[in-house]
Amino acid sequence: MIIIYILLGIMPLYAQQNKKVDLSKRLTIGSTVPDMPVMDILNFPSSTIDLDDYKDKVLILDFWDTYCSTCIELMPHVKEVQKTVGDKAQIITVTWQSKEVIDQFFKGNKYLKEHQAYLPTIIADSLLKSYFPHQGVPHTVFIYKGKVKAITYFDYIKPEYIEKLIAEDRLDIPVKDDFNTKSVIPDQENSNLKGKVLITGYQDGLEFKGGLPIEKDSVTGMFVTSMINTGILDAFTRLHAMISPKYFLWIPGRMEWYVKDQNDYQYKPNSIGPRIWDTKNAICYQRYSQDTVSKQEMAKLVMQDLVSFLGVSVTIEKKEKEVIVIRKTTKSRAGIEKPEGDRRVEGMENLAFLMDFSKLYPPTLDESGFTEIIDVPDFSSLEKLNRQILYYGLEAVLAKRVIDVMVIRELNRK
Repeated sequence: MIIIYILLGIMPLYAQQNKKVDLSKRLTIGSTVPDMPVMDILNFPSSTIDLDDYKDKVLILDFWDTYCSTCIELMPHVKEVQKTVGDKAQIITVTWQSKEVIDQFFKGNKYLKEHQAYLPTIIADSLLKSYFPHQGVPHTVFIYKGKVKAITYFDYIKPEYIEKLIAEDRLDIPVKDDFNTKSVIPDQENSNLKGKVLITGYQDGLEFKGGLPIEKDSVTGMFVTSMINTGILDAFTRLHAMISPKYFLWIPGRMEWYVKDQNDYQYKPNSIGPRIWDTKNAICYQRYSQDTVSKQEMAKLVMQDLVSFLGVSVTIEKKEKEVIVIRKTTKSRAGIEKPEGDRRVEGMENLAFLMDFSKLYPPTLDESGFTEIIDVPDFSSLEKLNRQILYYGLEAVLAKRVIDVMVIRELNRK
């Protein structure tokens, strides 16, 4: 169950909710924003706000809720942006949750208290969401001179985009549309088409889908295999997962790079922003074929295409690496107390997974075969971990092992 919760936590932020949403009031880019009623707000000089008062400056609405960890993590950044731009813009966060819930959240959140990142927050909202409907947060809207200028991603809450909007009265940035269903890359006429492979850079306005969807195209009647706005490393990782599934994470200790710049292939956390990185580095792939094959066979074909067209290979190879090995020990347990805490793990395979997920260690392997439920409240260091698992007759040690390693090579490099 722990592993399931972790996997759910790292799924794409913009996962769709399967429910019908009223789009009749939706505003789009270029729309004039209607006059707004006075709204209740927290963390503001007054208890209410009139958004009509901000027509002469850039108004940014940033939708969030307390279930969105990314939204909360970004609040100190948003605070700094507001401080930097001063009176040129006003950033207002917006939530559907009640005053009581949000008030309690702000009072109890240690992270926001540490950063003093209490942002102006419109509460109990339904009107703004009807104008700017969405199914995933954060969801960001830029308004200037009474018109909608952008409906986009949190990455673009930056001084440079505010300054650009003021200077040019427009923003040419990706649109976030949670209700978009377009999935075919715009291309020349497809009349009398027998087959095609098309690879482009980032395409705005196309629906992101995970995995490797194979769908029948209503125009050509052909089967279309696609990956939309996907980083190159992510594309290869997905394909390998379909060809030969692995039950561990591809952490840095399981990867070797032979490329000029790793940033071309994989987004570096806490850098320019994932969506901005996508616009520079993501690819779109589509293969049109008369017939379809199994997902595994199609993944092999797609991988061949990517290697051929992109000049890069991503292979899984056996290599000797330094790893953490969890094993049984005969060391004395005299005086060792049973660890107690709020983190319980069933078996050492799950603990190895959690250690990989933490990215604090080299790859972790279980050689103990231990399957019982244990308490491991703190594994932030190997020393702390060993003090806890010794109670169960276990130890974690550094050792050399031959493991699966993902090797990324640019084919024109020696």
